[in-house]
Amino acid sequence: MNRTGKAWLLIPILLLVLAAFVVPYAVLGGVDAWYGSFLFWTLATVVVIALNAVVSADWRD
Repeated sequence: MNRTGKAWLLIPILLLVLAAFVVPYAVLGGVDAWYGSFLFWTLATVVVIALNAVVSADWRD
């Protein structure tokens, strides 16, 4: 992946960081069940792992 492609990955990363603060406290703030935030954090973790795999796929020793 070239430098421009990696720069475009910055947008989803920033959106994910913003969502990590907004969703649990604002959107899911009124949900009393624990599994609402748990599902969000599980999906966010999967997205972070996928983004890390894309970014680090071209790394060489």
